[in-house]
Amino acid sequence: MRADEHAARQEARRLETENPLWIVIFGVYSGEFVCFPRFGLDGGSIVAARDPGALPPRMRKAESLLLTTPVTRTAR
Repeated sequence: MRADEHAARQEARRLETENPLWIVIFGVYSGEFVCFPRFGLDGGSIVAARDPGALPPRMRKAESLLLTTPVTRTAR
């Protein structure tokens, strides 16, 4: 494992620790950090970026879209 790969994986672990609603991995071949929600997003949405600093705002946006939207229930 190269030093930059090791550092990127450590950064992914840090991001996941700070954002417990997400699974965060570093894609060695893509060079991107990829985040999978631990909560239900339609279509299996993911958040990805080469710059790990860009991820938390995108995570918050995805969370707010799902977690603050009221659930619509049909009448029986």
